[in-house]
Amino acid sequence: MQISPEMSDFLFRFDHFNDSVIETISVDYGSDQPLPRIRIVLTCQDDLADEPTWRRCVLDFRNVREFRIGQDMNRSSCVTSFGVAVTMDAGLTYVDFNCLGDTERKIDEVRSSGFFVGAETVEFGTLEN
Repeated sequence: MQISPEMSDFLFRFDHFNDSVIETISVDYGSDQPLPRIRIVLTCQDDLADEPTWRRCVLDFRNVREFRIGQDMNRSSCVTSFGVAVTMDAGLTYVDFNCLGDTERKIDEVRSSGFFVGAETVEFGTLEN
């Protein structure tokens, strides 16, 4: 299974979120939904803009089946230094935030990462600044 052309275009536009800064991570275990929802907001460079432009991007994961989010205590901010990898497996979309520049990863590589989310539905978008 491959990612959609729209997701591929979005990843290209923002260089797989290379050198983006993570602003917020929210995990919602609300009673109105059967599985968790995770939203991650990043500040990213828009490579298709006419001049250098930073945008706020949101990754919205719904019906999250598995995730791992770790934080080194000696950091004050989190940068996706080498971008993200998107992997499809068993009907789920996985985003690996610790891919070390390898944007095509196997599922066992994703699961060994310290920071990934696997969900039934993943939407990428931009927020108004």
